[in-house]
Amino acid sequence: MKLNSIYKKLRKNSKGQYLLLGFCICLSVLLLTSFTLMYFGPTVQDFLQEGGDTRKMASLLMAATSVGCFIFTIYASGLFFRSKAREYGVFMALGIQKKELKKLLFGELSMVTALSCLVGLVLSVPLSWVIWKIFEIFIISNEQMTYRFGPVGFLPGILFSFILALALGAAGFRFVRRTDIMEVLHMQQKTEMVREIPGWTFGAGVVLTVAGILLGSGLPQFSAKVLNINLPGIFNLVYLLSVAGIYLILLSIVAQSRAKRNKKKYYKNLVSISLMRFTARSATRNMCVSVLLLFACCFAAFYGMQYSLAPDILNTDSGRTFSMHYPALEDQIGKTEIEETAQKYQMQIQDYSENDAVNLVISRNARDFNEDGTRYLELYKEQEKAALFVSEKDYRTLSGQDVSVEPGTYQTVTTTDYREAFEYIDGLQEVMNPDTEKSWKLTFGGQLTCDSLASMSEPFAFVLDDQDYQNIISGVSPAYVEHLIFFNVSDVENSYDFAMDLLSQYVGHATELSSHMGLWDIWEQKLADDAGQPYGYEGSVDMTMDNNMLLGDWKYAPSFNIITVQDRMQLISVYVMLSLYICLISLAAISVMAYVRSISVASDNRELFESLEKLGADNRYQRQVLKKQLARIFQYPAAIGCGLGFLFSFSMDFFNDGRISSTETKALVLLLGIILLVSAVLYCVYRYSMREAERKAGIFSLSLEKSPDR
Repeated sequence: MKLNSIYKKLRKNSKGQYLLLGFCICLSVLLLTSFTLMYFGPTVQDFLQEGGDTRKMASLLMAATSVGCFIFTIYASGLFFRSKAREYGVFMALGIQKKELKKLLFGELSMVTALSCLVGLVLSVPLSWVIWKIFEIFIISNEQMTYRFGPVGFLPGILFSFILALALGAAGFRFVRRTDIMEVLHMQQKTEMVREIPGWTFGAGVVLTVAGILLGSGLPQFSAKVLNINLPGIFNLVYLLSVAGIYLILLSIVAQSRAKRNKKKYYKNLVSISLMRFTARSATRNMCVSVLLLFACCFAAFYGMQYSLAPDILNTDSGRTFSMHYPALEDQIGKTEIEETAQKYQMQIQDYSENDAVNLVISRNARDFNEDGTRYLELYKEQEKAALFVSEKDYRTLSGQDVSVEPGTYQTVTTTDYREAFEYIDGLQEVMNPDTEKSWKLTFGGQLTCDSLASMSEPFAFVLDDQDYQNIISGVSPAYVEHLIFFNVSDVENSYDFAMDLLSQYVGHATELSSHMGLWDIWEQKLADDAGQPYGYEGSVDMTMDNNMLLGDWKYAPSFNIITVQDRMQLISVYVMLSLYICLISLAAISVMAYVRSISVASDNRELFESLEKLGADNRYQRQVLKKQLARIFQYPAAIGCGLGFLFSFSMDFFNDGRISSTETKALVLLLGIILLVSAVLYCVYRYSMREAERKAGIFSLSLEKSPDR
């Protein structure tokens, strides 16, 4: 019989292993490509700001997705190669050269990989569409968030397929080349028994793990706030303490370093304990990867939920729901145009107010980095920029808030969610008229919150006593004056079409007087011009409605709350979708790895269970031994990974500002729900793995052979 004929028969007998490997390859390519199709699609790219934190986090999630998919595919291939050990040993015993075996292996790996990758790439399109529609039903509520196919999303999937094919080919060649006949024939019985591990290893692992998380999340904040030192990025390597701690914990568990303390329990479970120790290295590596994937799963879920629950995202209560500001010299829309547009959409204008504000030059105390970025410094910034000032009378009209400002003082207007960082609320020391260059010393008189007004000025807007205001602005030129319009509508939830029409009119009336970038400052521009130096924010923004980033990049962008809410909801939807998707990928990877590990344990120890039967062990005892072995594969990584994910999420929020807010509490509670759901999924995988492992171990067949009915 020819070699190809023999190999064909063997391939038919190993159909299950080919299907498992093909499934894992297909699943990894499918999950990654569907992710990248959504990520690189025009809809997502439009809402992820270039260079922003959200885009960076999404890119990190994509990288984690790739690593997770690669890991569980390579791990599944290990089981495939182990299943080929005996037949390759037979071939070698028959005199077949390794060169011929490499050709055969390369051929079948190429066929399985190519077909599986192709299926994964093809199915990624409908899968990404289905996932998008699911999120569209439950989260996304805007017609702009339609699924748009991005062909560039195929490129990462194709590249991943190529890398995966190379990795599998290299693993296959290494498998054939690395051992002689006897080693290959006994590969499935090869043991990796670990030496005695001291009992203190577990405790040391716990200490290192907790220390790594607490130091990594808490020490940078402590250093910044107490020591005024900015720790370098390399400090994040402290998290490696946690990785080392996880390894020690798992090594202690695998080696059963504490088991001998209870002699009765130890000898009762001697077979199960020894079985775990005989596969120590591979078991520890497997559990470490599972723990890290579960950690990523939990943290991604927590981050996504917290982002979606943030109260400031949907806050419509602070200030007016419609506000705009523009240079007083510009001919913009006013009350007449607003009322006509409102009538068109059957909207009623309420609480309308229209006043002027003036840009004055400020000197203030603030916080900043030193030149090399290693230390925080307390600085006095003298007359370097302008900020927006209003009188207390005009503030009452604009905000609807009652306010009283003492002469010689100022009150700082901040956003509702402002947390003091580099700019101090009480940092203003002196105000100067930019035209007369006359200065006034002022003292801090209190804090006000008005999102509409605070967002118009950097670092803050300020309110002055009426008489002080008139004295300070006397002689200021119209170039420093801005016109402010604030109002509400009767039905803000249904005002989206009205807002978009009004925005279109506002953009259409804008001129070069207002087409400045978001960080542009009129006084900084003057200082640069006087010094004959270029000004970094001198450019103009793209003043068209087609510019998706117009409201974010434009100095004089109006604040229409309904549009802001819609944009933020869309961004939240995208981010939550990407975060939960990484959870699904991580969970899929863990499930496949745990299943493969379970089947490996059963297959590699089939002879052990046969020996136990010969020694008089009944079917029930054999199942108990296998059950304890498989339970550890699922239980220990789940407990450690989910526990660390919860601890890390808690510590990151707590050390951020020294407290746990109501939003963070809700996210933590939901995270506990996610952990329960993950546990339920892993339990289902465990039950299925147990059933398949029993069949692989021959426990059922042995039981049938003993049955008196047969």
